[in-house]
Amino acid sequence: MPEVDKAKSERMTTLHQILAIARAGNPARAWALFQSAGWDAHPDDRKALTLKGRLLKDQAKAASGADRARLYGEAAEAYAGAAALERDSYPLINAAALALLAGRPDRAHSLARETLALLDSDPEQGENAYWRAATRAEALLLLDDDTGARAALAEGISKLPRAWEDHAATLGQFAQILAEQGKDAAWLDRHRPPPSLYFSGIIGLDETNPAIAQNIDAIIAREKPGFGFGALAAGADILIAEALHRAGTELHIILPYPVDRFRQVSVAPYGDHWLSRFDTLVAAAARLDALTESPEEDERGIAVAVELADLVAMGQCIRNAAVLTSRPKALTITGRGDEPRRQHLVWTETGHEQFSLSVARKADHDPITAPSDRETRELAAILWVDGLDQDSQLPEAVGAFQTAGDACYRIAANIAETLSLSRSLLQHHADARISLLIDIMDPQRPASSLLEQAGDMARASGGGAILTDYKSAMVLTLEPGGHAIEEIGELQSVRGPLSLWSVA
Repeated sequence: MPEVDKAKSERMTTLHQILAIARAGNPARAWALFQSAGWDAHPDDRKALTLKGRLLKDQAKAASGADRARLYGEAAEAYAGAAALERDSYPLINAAALALLAGRPDRAHSLARETLALLDSDPEQGENAYWRAATRAEALLLLDDDTGARAALAEGISKLPRAWEDHAATLGQFAQILAEQGKDAAWLDRHRPPPSLYFSGIIGLDETNPAIAQNIDAIIAREKPGFGFGALAAGADILIAEALHRAGTELHIILPYPVDRFRQVSVAPYGDHWLSRFDTLVAAAARLDALTESPEEDERGIAVAVELADLVAMGQCIRNAAVLTSRPKALTITGRGDEPRRQHLVWTETGHEQFSLSVARKADHDPITAPSDRETRELAAILWVDGLDQDSQLPEAVGAFQTAGDACYRIAANIAETLSLSRSLLQHHADARISLLIDIMDPQRPASSLLEQAGDMARASGGGAILTDYKSAMVLTLEPGGHAIEEIGELQSVRGPLSLWSVA
C-alpha cells in the first residue's frame, strides 16, 4: 500500500474509533481524542468535518446559554464545510438546522434553500426515498413552509412506512426545530411509531375459553402495538403472539433454549396441537434470538433460563420504544392466585404501563417458581478490568476481585451494584478496559468460556466505555439511571461473531 494511502487508512480507523466512543455516550472523551489526533487541522477532509459537526452538536446539547449557541454555530459550520467539499444533502441540512439552533435564522434559511436546490438538481440525493423526502420536509420547515413540510414528510413515510428508526430520528429533529421556532409540534404525533409490547404468561390455561382470546384481542386493538417481544411457550405466549401476528404486529421472539430444544420442553409436552402453531410463529418472526450455553456446560434449569430470557425480552421492548421515541408496554397472563414472578416485579419497577389478565390455571399445570435444588447456577455478572496501571487504586470492593494475569475480575449476583462499581471504575480510570457480562453461572465456579468472553470484550475496548454483549445490554436497559447503551460493532471470538455494546 502506498504510504499516503496507508496513512489515510489509519486515519479513517481513528475516525471510526472516535465515532464509536461518541456513540457510546462519552462525547467529552471523543472530542478530546478528535483534537489530540489532529483532526481539527484537516479542513479538507469531509468525513472529519462531518464527525466534528456531530461532536460539537453533542457538546451543544449538554451546554446552555451562550456556550450552547456558540457550539451549535461551530457545528453548523463544520457540516457546511463538509457539504462544500462534496455536495451532499446530509451535512447541508444538518448545517441548516444547527444554524437555526445557534440563533442564526438567516443562515439557516440560506442553507435550507441550498438544500432544496441540491435536491431539485440531483434526484439521487439521500440514502433512500424516505430520506430524500424527509430532507426536503426539513428544509421547508426551516423556511417556515409548514404546509409543504407536512406534505413532504407524509410522502416520505408513505414510501417506506416501516422505516421506524428513520421516522423517529426525523420526528425528534422536527420537534427541536419547531420548539426553536416557537410552534406547536402536536401534528408530529400522527407520524410517531407505534408502541412496543412485552408479552408473557402461563402455560397451564384453558385455551378453549373464548374469553381469554377476546380479552387479548381487545387489548391489542386498543393499544395498537407495532412490535411484540416475548417467548413462544404453549399457552399464553402463543395465544398472545398469534393475536399480535393477526394484527400485523412485528414479532421479536426470544427463547431460553435453542429452537428445537425449546419446542421439545415448552411446547410438545402440552399437546401436538401447539406444535404447528409454534412453527408458524417462528417462521413469521421478524427476529428470533435463542440463548445458548457453552458446550462445557450442562443444560440450564428451566426457571433460571426463563428468567434471563424474560429480562432480555423486556430490555428489547424498552430499548426499541426508546429508539423509536414511542412507548413500551407489557401484557401478561397469570394464574389466578399465583404469586407474582420476579420478572413481573422487574417490569413494575420500570414504571411502564402493564396489562394483566388473571385466568384459572389447569389443575395439572404447576407454575415455574424457583430453581431446583440441583441447580447451582444463577443470574450473575462478571466485571472484568484490564489495563490499569500498577499504581491505580481500585474501590474498597477490590477484596472481591480475583486476578487473571494483568487483569482482574469480580462476579456478583447483584447486577445493579456491579454496574455501579463498573461506572465508578470508568469515572476514575478513563483509559481502563472494562467489560460487564451478564449470564447464568455458578459464581463460585464460572464456566471458563464466560471468563474468556469477558476478557475478550475488555481487551477490545479503547477505554471510555464499558463493553458488553447483546443480551447483557438488554438486561442493563432495565436498570434505572438513564445509561447510554449503544451497539458499537462486532467482535470475532472463538465462538463466532459477538455483537459489542457499550455502556456509559
